[in-house]
Amino acid sequence: YYIFHYNILFGWAHKNFIKVFRYKKFIFKLDNLKIPLPYYSSFIFNTYELNDRVLLERNLGKSHKCIIIGGGIGFVPAIVNKATKNKVLIFEINKSILKNLKENLLFNSIKFQIFNYNLLLNEKDKQNYYYSNQNFLATSMYRKTNKKYKLKNLNYKKIKNLNFFNTLVIDGEGIEKHYIENIDKLKKIKYIFFEFHNDIFSDKEKKKIFNKLNNQSFFLKDSFVNSYFFAK
Repeated sequence: YYIFHYNILFGWAHKNFIKVFRYKKFIFKLDNLKIPLPYYSSFIFNTYELNDRVLLERNLGKSHKCIIIGGGIGFVPAIVNKATKNKVLIFEINKSILKNLKENLLFNSIKFQIFNYNLLLNEKDKQNYYYSNQNFLATSMYRKTNKKYKLKNLNYKKIKNLNFFNTLVIDGEGIEKHYIENIDKLKKIKYIFFEFHNDIFSDKEKKKIFNKLNNQSFFLKDSFVNSYFFAK
């Protein structure tokens, strides 16, 4: 898998000659993004966001109205919008990738609303900074680096149309714990997709998170590698 997903030779070829990420009918620009050279190979072999893509494509339908945590290059929002035909609500904390994200969404005719904020469900968990490095894909409030940036938080109560959405798609590095531990705040959410980050949380914490979901009447419906789909 990693021979194709993280390969410096294929990465070099993509960055210098192919330059965009094509998936089915979608085209995503990668302009001015901090991406390590070997990661570009994932755009050749379609291993970029593989875990989430597989789960979303085989479980989403027109009844799902999705909040997406983490916009990235626009790939996950595009997959979600195509599968559901519904407008997506996106929260992206990294200001440096917003321009590219919006351009990709518009180019691919995605119906969306985007906030350059961290969606906050519980003030006790409020963070003031997020961290980044030479790989924007690793942007996180939990993986500390020597480059930290001011984080803008937005309390969920201030979003007027939040109750319209019934599905939560978490594509953030470690933020899954915050949303699952406070999922009772989002009373209309019936479906949750998330990737569990084993490098941030222990097996003990994973068990605790899964138990929290079960206690809130969410049960595991599908999984692929370290991504999971729970539903009420």
